[in-house]
Amino acid sequence: MKLKKPIKLPKKPKKESILQFVYYNFGGIAFFVSGYAVFALLYGLLHWHWLIAKGIADLTGWALNYLIQRYLAFRHEARQLSQKKLLKKYIAFSLLNVVIDYLLVGGLKLVGVSPFLGLWISSLFFTVWKFIWYKLWVFREKQPSKS
Repeated sequence: MKLKKPIKLPKKPKKESILQFVYYNFGGIAFFVSGYAVFALLYGLLHWHWLIAKGIADLTGWALNYLIQRYLAFRHEARQLSQKKLLKKYIAFSLLNVVIDYLLVGGLKLVGVSPFLGLWISSLFFTVWKFIWYKLWVFREKQPSKS
């Protein structure tokens, strides 16, 4: 009888990784709260069209989120990259996310879900989606060149 290899349990996350995820979520919360407040003001209180209100809300949230991700959550990784390169990647990724986000919120609105609830649903999706892409591409450290 052949013995099977023992199952390896996942490694315990490092303190730095947990702290980075906490900071990352702080940026996400700042994005969401500031964006939601602006959206509530423009769409809910002033009755602007949801798309215009959401656009202005997103611009507000992006600015806060970028600053927190760049200077807090991914500060070690971002230190190796130029501000210009980081902004290009962040903006390109954010523009892709706009399409996904607006299709999600707009699609939910078409089937009768309030844009207020749609923003919450969207934020849950983007919590995971953005962390993966920030870590793997936007703020990824330069790999040491092989000599």
